[in-house]
Amino acid sequence: MDILIVGAGPSGLTVANVLAAYGVPFRIVDAKPGPVSQSRAAIVHVRTLELFDRLGLAGEARRRGLPITHAELYENGRRGAEVPLAGRDGGPIALGQDETERLLVERLAERGHAVEWNTTLTTFGGSRWVVGADGASSQVRRAMGVGFAGRTYEQTGLLADVRLDTRLKPGRLRLNLTRGGFVGMLPLGESRYRLFGAVPRDLAAPGPDGRVSHDPYAEVSLEQLQRWFDTFFAVRARLVGADWTALFRVHSRMAERFRAGDTFLVGDAAHIHSPAGGQGMNLGIGDAVNLGWKLAMVARGEAGEQLLDSYEAERMPVARKVLNGADRGFALEATGQPVAAWLRAHVAGRLLGPLSHLPPVREAIARMFSQTWISYRDSPVVGGSRHGALRPGDRAPLGMAPADLRHHLVVSPGAHVDAPFEIHEHPAAGRLAYLVRPDGHLAYIGPPASVPTDPDRVG
Repeated sequence: MDILIVGAGPSGLTVANVLAAYGVPFRIVDAKPGPVSQSRAAIVHVRTLELFDRLGLAGEARRRGLPITHAELYENGRRGAEVPLAGRDGGPIALGQDETERLLVERLAERGHAVEWNTTLTTFGGSRWVVGADGASSQVRRAMGVGFAGRTYEQTGLLADVRLDTRLKPGRLRLNLTRGGFVGMLPLGESRYRLFGAVPRDLAAPGPDGRVSHDPYAEVSLEQLQRWFDTFFAVRARLVGADWTALFRVHSRMAERFRAGDTFLVGDAAHIHSPAGGQGMNLGIGDAVNLGWKLAMVARGEAGEQLLDSYEAERMPVARKVLNGADRGFALEATGQPVAAWLRAHVAGRLLGPLSHLPPVREAIARMFSQTWISYRDSPVVGGSRHGALRPGDRAPLGMAPADLRHHLVVSPGAHVDAPFEIHEHPAAGRLAYLVRPDGHLAYIGPPASVPTDPDRVG
């Protein structure tokens, strides 16, 4: 096979689904026996749902998930603000990574492909291109000789999927700001909740060797979880069971390159950061779609290899911005610095409450978490000129073109274009053309007569 995908998590499976949609042969391997059985990354944001729509998966993802409409902010148990998470383009859903992976595996099977589970990478030989989607300890990245620079925080965090003997208002992400940390609850359905946030030192006590265990499968007792819950969450409820716990130390790292020759990195193999904001899996799926359609066009002979250069140029700045934002979010969540802890517990919610009633603020918050802000204006494969608020590289407005994995050329009524793209009329004044890429970003805005036909020059 010309293309080998190493790793069958959400990022690798998404690359595989894009290639399958284009009819491009590939292999996808993973050392695990099958998809993960834990919920792990549990929020799917708006932009990811838009990308899933291009794969025909958004409807089923929404059916299996739960809509998250608001974030409720508390200060030591006192209600501070309620912030809408749904903007003009919709809102996120709670959907465990296990369900996301099953959804992608099922779609792959429908297209006649299967993951080669229990398969360990030994050599890249025989593959024209290799995609490293094999996680934070990526064997592919090490073989590339690419560094993974960054830092590790001292503060310990905890994720836990628990069952409670209470039922809170549905569709609400509940956050509680305290001097001891920033904690939250995400409903997963049927009295099941994801608990997350900073943990006290006694819960993350060192073992006999003097070190805290951060094994992602390490058990935390129900008694310990209950004590953490009672101390920080300000909800009167009893934990009746825990399905999964993960005590962790936060890393913030990014690969020095996302491409080395014919080898590429996506997802956690390229970047890891705090789970604050639930951005990680969504960022990796965005990597996968960006690389997938470009790799498919090159493999099919419809574009030259120069198109592949734009993957790193487009996705590295996005990853860096998300990592910086997650770092700031984790600092708010976990810092023990006295002044910052006091502000977190007594001021942040009271400031956000009045501001959250302002429509621009509400829309900005929804946009920040949704990843709909992502743009490729500085990409080497976009061109043309600005039109109103839109610039080449921006995400195309919803409804401008069908949501699928083809290029679409949207033109003003009456304009003639001789280009190898599907054409749709657009009721705009003047003669304008918009070239919409398979990932939903604008490759070109400008006169119809100047629409580029070479994907190497304008993706």
